[in-house]
Amino acid sequence: MLLPVNCKNQATVNYSILNRFKPAYIYRFFCLSLSRDDWYNVRITLDELKRTCGDKLGSFNKVFKEYLNIKLYSEDNGYRTKTKRNIYHIPAMEEQCITISKKFVLIELDTASKGFFIQLLLLSQYGNIELIRKNIIKAIGIDTKTYDKYIIKLVGADLVSITTPLTLHTENILLENDFSKQKKLSTKKVNKIAEIDDNGNIIIPK
Repeated sequence: MLLPVNCKNQATVNYSILNRFKPAYIYRFFCLSLSRDDWYNVRITLDELKRTCGDKLGSFNKVFKEYLNIKLYSEDNGYRTKTKRNIYHIPAMEEQCITISKKFVLIELDTASKGFFIQLLLLSQYGNIELIRKNIIKAIGIDTKTYDKYIIKLVGADLVSITTPLTLHTENILLENDFSKQKKLSTKKVNKIAEIDDNGNIIIPK
């Protein structure tokens, strides 16, 4: 796994993503978010994202088309025909979110297990449940066999200790949320009246 060039030191993951996507895709989303600009736009290629994730991306654009509001844009590379690339729009920080260090990328572990660990982090902060097997399985919506597979790998990576409830080892991984790094509004939208809903989302009148 390679950290992207000029990546941020951290990225946030909203609690609302918890069981919206499979674990592997949640981790891939985190990796993509590391390359966001101050307006939460990302303009890296899938090949660049693949180098960070360390595995195949599956149907990444298809899975995230709506969530990331993926759009095409033209890039002038000096050729007669402009290159078409994707721009990804990262959702703004919600009130219930976690901040994860870029150091998480460097841990040797498969993407699905890393995504599951992110889900555990979200549950530990906002799930209002005890982190025991049956509660986690119900909250995330996975079967016991898959749960056990992930836990074994996380224990092997020293990210989890099997206690009651589970102990998550988050040092140098889970950081404090800093809402001063919230998504900036585009110049065109600054003059409009913006509001924040109960979940911390930015609402821009049309």
